[in-house]
Amino acid sequence: MGNLPESTINLILSGLMGAISGLITLPLNAYILWNLKRNEISYQHKLDVIAKERELLLAHRLELKKIEQGNNDLNEVKASIRKLEQRLLNNE
Repeated sequence: MGNLPESTINLILSGLMGAISGLITLPLNAYILWNLKRNEISYQHKLDVIAKERELLLAHRLELKKIEQGNNDLNEVKASIRKLEQRLLNNE
């Protein structure tokens, strides 16, 4: 390499340093991005599970309210029937 000009030697060394640093940083960068994506997918799955549980809980609450409302309506009908029976018994 003694007979090459200094600028050519600098260019070759710069290229080698760039290639070596690329060989080190590219796998490191790929690993970091893969790990971040894996965590993102894991957290997204957890959020989906929580959303599904909340949806099921809300559906259950609405069903309980509906049953409670039906029971209230049934109780009102029973009370009305009792009043009518009492009126009939009082009129006789």
